[in-house]
Amino acid sequence: MKANRFSRITVTTLTIVMTFLFCVSGTSVMAQTTGKSSAKLERERMSKIMNPGADVEEFRQEYLNYLTEFEDTMRLFSEIKVVREKLNKNGSKWAETIVQAKLSIANATPEDLRLLRDVYAKFPGWRDAPQSLNALIKPELRQSLERRIKNKKDGTIELDITPDNCADGINAGITNTDIAIADAFRIAAEALQDVIPPPFNFVAVAATAATKGVVLAFQTLKNIKDDCEGNAFQTDITTQLTNSVANDNTNTTNIINNAATNTTTITTAVSNAQTAIVNNNNANTTMIVNNDNANTTAIINNANANKDEMKNLLLRTQIEADLASTDGSVFVALYETPVTKCFPSLNSLGLPQTGLPANTVQCGLLDLVRSIVQQTIANVNTSSNAANFFAQGDAQRAAGNYKAAYASYRKAYKAASN
Repeated sequence: MKANRFSRITVTTLTIVMTFLFCVSGTSVMAQTTGKSSAKLERERMSKIMNPGADVEEFRQEYLNYLTEFEDTMRLFSEIKVVREKLNKNGSKWAETIVQAKLSIANATPEDLRLLRDVYAKFPGWRDAPQSLNALIKPELRQSLERRIKNKKDGTIELDITPDNCADGINAGITNTDIAIADAFRIAAEALQDVIPPPFNFVAVAATAATKGVVLAFQTLKNIKDDCEGNAFQTDITTQLTNSVANDNTNTTNIINNAATNTTTITTAVSNAQTAIVNNNNANTTMIVNNDNANTTAIINNANANKDEMKNLLLRTQIEADLASTDGSVFVALYETPVTKCFPSLNSLGLPQTGLPANTVQCGLLDLVRSIVQQTIANVNTSSNAANFFAQGDAQRAAGNYKAAYASYRKAYKAASN
């Protein structure tokens, strides 16, 4: 194996992977549940293991532990019947993939392990993934699943475990934030899988399979929780309506029995009671509809905000990576195109997408490039060279010479960054 075979990593890919790992580690549940001193000790411990001069066998054991933690987390989720069925339906082979990866790591030569360690050393957040995902499992759900595993080993059969177990979904308490965190780890795992070249990229496939499984488990459990809580609310409303009808029937019987002596009073009372019941039911119905609409809007807005934040973060890191590229490298055409030039977004066949909103178009990003350079100059450097290049780019942009303008902005960015 050649010593430089892990060096074929593009600047863009490295930037994307590092961004994901940085964002995920910043929101890690594990960071919220451990003390600062413990987190510092863990970082120091991993720093020693990843040091090029450290015993490579320590890295072998650490990577085996890393895979085992993924394996333990997925084994817990697989005890939920509906999750297990979802995993099987989606063709997940997480168990087989992790076992093969552990066997390969166990049999790898010290030279191979050192090369693999050099790659992972570039991504300090890689070790947090299984621990952070495991920390998202609520205590009630964990206790229930561990009890099932123990009972299975003891030969005990648990009854009343239905495919859509409301207790599992409610105990899990999965939120959209939990799903977003798990999905960020999935994206990071897939990026690492692409970065590590053969013959070792398959070890990252095991982490990708596990993180995909966790995302699917979280989504399934949240769907169960939402369905069960919705059914409980509907049952409560039905009970209230049934009680109202029963009360109406009782009142009607009393009215009929006393009709001969107090017909006018009874008729008035029935009319008033019916009006109150209708008004109350209408008010309850309106409140339920308004609450459902508000919840739906909040969920959609939150999902769109998360999507836009991730998209903007990726776009910015990619633009800055291109601005920092070596002189003479080819420009990205979209970056040197002005915002006034817009065109339809393309589908996977390269054709304009149809049936989408009118604003579903792609416009040039030169104005965004200019804003990033301007912000960089203001934040990190106010040298005259950076300012002069920036002013030159503005003049070229105003004159319609967009390629030259982008080249000047790139020089301004580099002058500010140096």
